[in-house]
Amino acid sequence: METFQVQTDDGHTLVVKAYRPHGVVARRAVVIAAALGVPQVFYERYAAWLVQQGCVVYTFDWRGMAESAPPNLRHYRAKLIDWALHDAPTIMALVAQRHPELPISWFGHSMGGILWGAMPQHPQIDRVVTLGSGSGYKTYVARPLRHVMGVFWHVLVPLSVARHGYFAGQRLRAVGDLPRGIVAQWKRWCASPDFVMSEGEAVRQAYAAVTVPITAVLFTDDNMASPEGIRAVHAPYTQAPVQYLILSPKDVGARAVGHFHFFHPRTGPQGWRASLPWLGLA
Repeated sequence: METFQVQTDDGHTLVVKAYRPHGVVARRAVVIAAALGVPQVFYERYAAWLVQQGCVVYTFDWRGMAESAPPNLRHYRAKLIDWALHDAPTIMALVAQRHPELPISWFGHSMGGILWGAMPQHPQIDRVVTLGSGSGYKTYVARPLRHVMGVFWHVLVPLSVARHGYFAGQRLRAVGDLPRGIVAQWKRWCASPDFVMSEGEAVRQAYAAVTVPITAVLFTDDNMASPEGIRAVHAPYTQAPVQYLILSPKDVGARAVGHFHFFHPRTGPQGWRASLPWLGLA
């Protein structure tokens, strides 16, 4: 595994990890785009397993998160849409430059999949997987979480930002620490039934222009995303074929998967094999 830094077009530094197969020729590149507040190291076991299946795999931390964050987030400026417009294209270009002969799959977990439509499209990416990528609008959030979202947005978040200058998610055991601008935009999106589409017509048109096939995966025990929320996020893809997979944990040989544990060792290779056709590897 190789760890290195890359600069975005607007001058931010992202930390990237590359996992490469040894002794075999890679047949596909896979980019794993993290959920909001989840560090890239969370995906390292799954990435290492994909390498054994003949893939070269890249993970990264979005700006303002984990290893791509400055020592102090108090005065760090970033918006959530920056991840789509600047960070993602930087990673796409990097992977394509390193592997011009390989097709690329984008595997977006939660926010890493939600933002796909806002990202400039890259010709080498021929498959997209979204996992748990549902709307954050209150009526689309899975029960019982939807019933506490008001407290989260109107009490916990403002108090945390006022005290620390950023959202100290680690202290609250909610999500990871996040810059105030990212949390503010996330909050605005979650306040609208249009969610990301509330960002404006340019974003709506970007989603409508996508033509790459998308596999949208949701596990029935997901405690954050709901089937209705998944469909709401993917409905703006008016030209892209979207395959919806609503799976139970038993479908991947697991007792529980929820929103995060598909990548956990307790799911492991037995469950991970289900993802091979999603990524174009079957």
